[in-house]
Amino acid sequence: MKSIKVIVIGFIFAVALVAWPAGYMQYITAGIGFLLAAVLMAWLGVRRRKSAQKEYEDDVRRYTGTTMMKVVWIEESADERWAHQKDGSDRLRRETYYLPTYEYTVNGTTYRYSSRQSLSGKRDLGRQVMGYYDPAKPERITENRPRKPVFGGAYCFLWTAFLLFFGIMTFTGQVAFS
Repeated sequence: MKSIKVIVIGFIFAVALVAWPAGYMQYITAGIGFLLAAVLMAWLGVRRRKSAQKEYEDDVRRYTGTTMMKVVWIEESADERWAHQKDGSDRLRRETYYLPTYEYTVNGTTYRYSSRQSLSGKRDLGRQVMGYYDPAKPERITENRPRKPVFGGAYCFLWTAFLLFFGIMTFTGQVAFS
């Protein structure tokens, strides 16, 4: 909660510096505002990156058991929506999703898991996939092996670069805000 307050107050201060018409110091205050916002975005990016890495490490530590899961039920779900065409008309689009329910056994106990990942169709009934579960709580299972967070916090670093660019351009007087 404390970090949220720091971020909100920091961004309010940065916007105030950019928008503040300080006469001959206009370029300096606006540049400082952009640089302050860039520092805050970099801080957010580092925090998000560390958080994503921690979540990944927790998942790797948690989902150490493997078992085969068999599709025992497939629920068909249809989604209808209007899609805008290039010629200006609208057309009703219907998309069908097939959500599987898996059954698996761990230490002689049988469990069921309803997935949110769609299958290709009803013909996948009986198909087997690998499941990764928590040995301490076998009812917690996933179809996906934990993946490293490659882009964790990347959007914050892109915003940092954008804000740094504007900060430098403002300091040199090539961009003016009035």
